[in-house]
Amino acid sequence: MATIVEGLTAAQCWTCDRFYGLFFGETVSLEMGNRIPKLRPPLGNPDTEERAWWLASDRLGVVYEEALAYAEAAESGMAFKPSKPVIERVLEQGAGMVDAPIRVMVPNKASRLSAADLTCCLSSTAPAEGSFVRGPGEGLLIAGPELAVLQLALKLPMPKLAELICELCSTYYYDLAEVPQLSRNEDGLLSRVEVQECARSNRPVPVSCLRAMEWFSAQSASSKAGRAMARAVRYAVDGSASPMETALALMLCLPKTAGGYGLPKPQMNRVLPLDAETGRVRVADLFWPEAKIAVEYDSDAFHAEKEKLRRDALRRNQLESQSVTVLTATAEHLSSLAALDELAGQIARALGRSLHRGRLAAAGERAALLASLKQRSIEGLR
Repeated sequence: MATIVEGLTAAQCWTCDRFYGLFFGETVSLEMGNRIPKLRPPLGNPDTEERAWWLASDRLGVVYEEALAYAEAAESGMAFKPSKPVIERVLEQGAGMVDAPIRVMVPNKASRLSAADLTCCLSSTAPAEGSFVRGPGEGLLIAGPELAVLQLALKLPMPKLAELICELCSTYYYDLAEVPQLSRNEDGLLSRVEVQECARSNRPVPVSCLRAMEWFSAQSASSKAGRAMARAVRYAVDGSASPMETALALMLCLPKTAGGYGLPKPQMNRVLPLDAETGRVRVADLFWPEAKIAVEYDSDAFHAEKEKLRRDALRRNQLESQSVTVLTATAEHLSSLAALDELAGQIARALGRSLHRGRLAAAGERAALLASLKQRSIEGLR
């Protein structure tokens, strides 16, 4: 018998670094347990997406005995109770990035367990193939990234569900960091350190990809949650390297009825060859290949040092030498709706499209969406 972590808790597991090794940290095949050759991390897409799909497709073919036992308990009515020691292990492993109460799946009312740090979620549906990842230690399964999205599909608005999918298909994750803070009192400025969540962008490979999300949503196409997941996947992107890249991409491509600009989806962190002989490449943050349009996101544009400005200019020149039109997005574009409107208009014109500003959602709705996308996808559920 196993404890099966689901929904919000599973999403927290996969968007932090505490459980990342369960996928590929030890470079072990999840299906066979055999070691596989270590590969150099990809520079960007399409290699990042291909590597994520290669790993996910192995995982999505795994069926654990505990999952079969869960399905039998759902059919027979037998108890399938979670374990308190296992719940404590999840909280310990999560180390501040996984909140109590831990949410677990139970197949029937007889399996419910009462505990302060536990919430039992009744689910009598037999899990689909490839639904779970084995957790650390014995007796623990965690809903895989795709199942976690499906379980949250009716709890999150579509744009936030698309954001969660982007997070799970990205190369960034969330962690705790000590952040210096200044405050003023009668004696002057005081410095203190606060522990805050922050994003780090150094995952070699995402825990999932859009192809895996599409495949999994198709297995539940007859359900309302499956259809909601499939719709969100249409607007999500693979391989984002930061939350701000995700927010920018979603604002640009979400439908106008949802508060976005309705533009085609860009490719994220696309590797573009510069010189076939030397193998030199550059990575474009957002890229529309048909029109050869790149958008570079620079959060430090107004506080950049000379050396960084020099490198940015060199990078722009290298891309433009390949007939790529380069636009720059800054932190201002994600804090000022007027600036973002202007950037969206520039991209639309470069793509040969009209933005049809009269069809955009009201400014208040777009501003609310922008503010929402600058927060973690699961923030409202915690």
